[in-house]
Formats: sequence, structure tokens, C-alpha cells
Amino acid sequence: MGHDVVESGERRRQRAVESLGLTGRSEERFDRIARLARKVFDAEWSSITVLDGDQAWFPGAAGFPGERMARDQTFCDRTTRAGEVVLVADASKDERFADLPAVVERGIRSYAGVPLRDPGGNIIAVFCIYDRAVRTFDEEEVQTLEDLAAWAQQELVSSTEMTRAGQVQASMQPSRPIQVDGWEVNGTCVPALAVGGDHFDYAVQNGIAHLGLGDVMGKGTGAALLGAGVRAAVRGTHEAVVSGVDLGVTVTQVARRLTPDLMRAESFVTLFDAAIDLDDGYLRYVDAGMGLCLVVRADGTLDRLDSDDLPLGVLPDDHWSEQSTTLRPGDRMLLFSDGLLDLVEDPEHWWEPVAELVLAHEDTTSLLSAIVRMAVDQVQLDDVTAVAVFRRP
Repeated sequence: MGHDVVESGERRRQRAVESLGLTGRSEERFDRIARLARKVFDAEWSSITVLDGDQAWFPGAAGFPGERMARDQTFCDRTTRAGEVVLVADASKDERFADLPAVVERGIRSYAGVPLRDPGGNIIAVFCIYDRAVRTFDEEEVQTLEDLAAWAQQELVSSTEMTRAGQVQASMQPSRPIQVDGWEVNGTCVPALAVGGDHFDYAVQNGIAHLGLGDVMGKGTGAALLGAGVRAAVRGTHEAVVSGVDLGVTVTQVARRLTPDLMRAESFVTLFDAAIDLDDGYLRYVDAGMGLCLVVRADGTLDRLDSDDLPLGVLPDDHWSEQSTTLRPGDRMLLFSDGLLDLVEDPEHWWEPVAELVLAHEDTTSLLSAIVRMAVDQVQLDDVTAVAVFRRP
């Protein structure tokens, strides 16, 4: 029975390791922690060790190459089995470790290891230091070791989860631009954190391009969860939109579904939803509190597409109305979230620098790449999202 329990626990631990989605290679964020631990303790080596099947590998290592090795040749295998902090003053005199290659061949004597756990309590790695000198660890040193281990655990679990969440969020965006009959529709999103509350979407069906951009109040995971719900609700209206149903009706339906959730979350969403007839350029749109859509006409004039409608989630029984204009040959449209306002020279009169930005690029890809560079170079304060629509002359 005891053997079965051990095997079950190991299977669960292995699945927890796999669920982290780590690359199997060292990463700077983990190497940094290992380097700091080595310096603080004046130790020979330091590592974050993951036991993966019958192998051990090191997301972070300092003082040694960190190459993969057999799991049963590591100190950390014993620490994982113990399930608690392990302190070894002289490994050559400890029967648990005396025969390890690191002890016999490399002269390691002292060791301290702290198991790192996921939210379910499964040991996913071990944070440890090694030294060739025989040494003991006092109470203050053990506390410091555990503090560094907590940092490593946070990076392994929370940071990895956020990274994966960011990858998932990015995968939900359109995979390629629309390029059809002289039209080009493209978008980009640069979250301020690993994930963000901005979302954009576009698709074309029956000669109608349906596109939009939403911005949930706030940043991070909570905003991202709400943003995913908004995106799904708006996408659910796609068939009606391309069939010609009034956008004021479809956005109001979306708001009715989302407002209870938004009010419970004490949040709201600004939204721009639009449909463009790619035959004649007729553009229908709803602006729900966003006010950040600029059309740069072929003759150089500027049109701001906005309305007096409120964001979703502000009033429970509010409604929204459809507006319209036409995108003629040579016209360009840029729809964006307010994160871009932090990056332009004059946010009070944003349409002028934004128009200059639009006119400086001959295609949507180069325009959006320039926006991404601005966000990176200037250290954005908020999510930066944009959707560009170019109609060729």
C-alpha cells in the first residue's frame, strides 16, 4: 500500500511539473535568483532543480554548467523524497548523499535544499545551494534561504502561469491580416503586463468586414478575464452583423449579457464595433465610450469617429446607436485604445500626431510595428492596442 501511495504521489508531482510548461532550458529570470543565492551564501554552486521523469534539469544555475543529469545522482532527488527543508553539513558523512558524484568526484560537502511547491502542494522543484566547505546553517541563514526559495517558487508558478496566459490571450487574436480587393485590415496588442484587458478582433464574411476593439478598465488578469468575455460576446453577434442587423441592436444585446458581470466586478468596457462593406466602403459603427478612432482621408482631412454613448457596464438599461460614414479609396482608419495616448507628444490633441503616424506608413504592418516599437521604447503605462484599416487608392 505504501509503495502505491508513493507512486501515485510521484505521478501527481510529475503532472504538476509538466503543467508548468517550462522550456527544459535555463532562463535568465531563474539564473538571476541562483546567482544571488550563490553570492549571499558565498557558496560554490546554487540551482533551481526540476525533476522531470528520470532526469534532473536546471531552469536556473550558478557556478556550474547546469547540464542535465540522471535524477538519482542529485541531492534534490533526496530532498523531494523528504518533502521538507534538508540541511547537510558534511555530505561525505551522510549516508543519503555520500555516494553522489557531486560529493565523490567534485568534492561537494555542504548542501541546503528547499522544496518548491505549486498551489496544490506538489513539489515541482528544489531551490538549493552547495559548497565544498563543511558548514552549518544558522537560523538567520535558513530564513534567508527560504526567502529566496519563495521568490523562486513565485517565478516558477505565478510568473509561468502569467506567461502562458499571455500566450493564450495572444492566440485568441486574429492570426493574419485581411487583404482583399484593395483593403487591408490588421491589428496588434501590447499588454502592459503579461496579460491585459484590451482585445481586438476582425473577420470578413459575405464581403463584410466585422471588426472591433474593446478596453476593460484596469490591467492584468482580472481585466483579461473580463476582456475574454467581451470578445466572445461580440464575436457571437458576427452572423447578425454581416447580415445587416443594426449595430446599435447587437451592441445593446452584448451589453445586456455583460452588464451584471461588469457591475459585480465594479468594472466597465469601452468598445468600438464596426462593419465595413468592402464593395462600396460603407462603414457602420458603434462607439461605446471609446472616442479613439481616426479616419485620415485621401485628401488629408481628418474625421474622428465617436459618439455620446457610454461604455458598457455603466448604466444597466442603457442602449447604443449605430453611426455611419464611408471609407473611400485612399482613406486610412486607425482605431486604438487609450494606452497609445501616453506615447504621443500631445495627448490633448492626439489626432494630429496620430494622423502623422498613419501617414508615415504605406501599409498596416509597418504602421502597427511602429506602434509596438513606441510601446516598448517608451515603457508603456497601459495596454496598447490598435486596429488599422487601409483602403488602397
